[in-house]
Amino acid sequence: LLSSATLSANVLSEVSQADLTDACTAGESEGCASLQLLGVPWGSPLLQQLHQNNVKKDANECLVINNSTSPPFSKEEVKRMKAYLLRNVDVDHSGETVASPDHFTGEGGDYFYSWARDSALVASALLRTAELEEVDTLLVDYVISVRKLQDTHDPNPGVDIRVEPKFTIPNGQPYTGAWCRPQDDGPGLRAKALAEYGRKLLKRGNKSFVKEHLLTGDTEVQKGGVIARDLDWVAEHWREESCDLWEELRSNDFFWNRYTMRAGLFAGAKLADELDMTEVAQKYLRVIDDIEATLRDHYDGTYVFETGARRKDAAVIEAFNVGDLNDEFFSPLSKEVLRTVVTLNELFCRTFEVNKRDSQEGVPGILYGRYEGDHYHGGNAWVLTSAALARLIYKQARAAVEADLSHETYALLEKAYGVQPSLTGQELGAAILAAGDGVLLRIRHHAEDSGLHMAEQINRATGKMESAKDLTW
Repeated sequence: LLSSATLSANVLSEVSQADLTDACTAGESEGCASLQLLGVPWGSPLLQQLHQNNVKKDANECLVINNSTSPPFSKEEVKRMKAYLLRNVDVDHSGETVASPDHFTGEGGDYFYSWARDSALVASALLRTAELEEVDTLLVDYVISVRKLQDTHDPNPGVDIRVEPKFTIPNGQPYTGAWCRPQDDGPGLRAKALAEYGRKLLKRGNKSFVKEHLLTGDTEVQKGGVIARDLDWVAEHWREESCDLWEELRSNDFFWNRYTMRAGLFAGAKLADELDMTEVAQKYLRVIDDIEATLRDHYDGTYVFETGARRKDAAVIEAFNVGDLNDEFFSPLSKEVLRTVVTLNELFCRTFEVNKRDSQEGVPGILYGRYEGDHYHGGNAWVLTSAALARLIYKQARAAVEADLSHETYALLEKAYGVQPSLTGQELGAAILAAGDGVLLRIRHHAEDSGLHMAEQINRATGKMESAKDLTW
């Protein structure tokens, strides 16, 4: 959620106020809403020209389009939510990120553990949404905790510690109870976060820390560093069976796992290249080619599916964010990605009563759950998957500003978000951005009663926050 709110502001900075003024004057509510985000007060005559009837949808459909004249969250609210997040990071200076401080979540049990996946995603989010000086101490502790993890013996039979999913806090020992293991997304996600950190350190001139701890270039020195130890596992074992993002299914072909592995390998290769470790970089790039060949088969002509046993799954939305390399491979505005959004919009609009009611009440956006047929804790909407959609929409808004879009892309944008096909350039970007803001506004609508404390789930019928309190990821 923090990443999405920050990205919203960043995209707006690339859209000129003059263009938004023209859009608002013409009666386009997206332009007016975006102007207020840029600091134009609602009381100004310009924003009073907001046209209230620019888009209408049937009451039974989910309103993805945002007609609000307010930003999703104020700067003060973002600061407050960030404080909630940071309470869960680097617990007792252990480098561990707790999934939730909630020991009694109901069906989910105790969440006071550190998950490899969650910790890596949070580290990446901190690097995107804060200055390095603000989070450097947290990240140093994270590096130390990863190194400790990699040196720990795994008591669970037949499991490499690098693909162990869950650890106790604050001692960082692997959980020994029954669990879905191994989970092979952890190594790639950790390596991605640490490579991003390493590249920022290089820009600051701190090459010594990078070569001593992250990527040494020599397996005889620190076993190559924490990044190499994770990526070497990925390079050798990426084809093997693993558990899924939701820790329920087993397969050797999850889209989330492989698309994010690709991103981890690429991040490691970029860092290696900057350190003049050409052979290391080339080794990781060769594996990417092999992984990409399997990922193409996950598009069935209608949408991108997670795995054969569970096709309609919002894990792919988060994958589009985390795994995007700013290339043409499942890029934000590709037909594969847009058709997947359309498919999941239809699924969660149809199956969640809360979406239908919100739409009837004029609340913009849409809430996503996990996957079709989910029964865990009642199969509710989830904050993290809904926020992942918002983040993807912001990436699409940024890409649309300078893109030369086809008729098919315009048709898909209209179907997904109600964006008018007559828009181009910055006006198009602003309209798509408003759809992303709408998703965050719907999340906000259900979080206001809790003081913007975000639980894991939003009840599919009542709209109340449920399950793990203050979920970190």
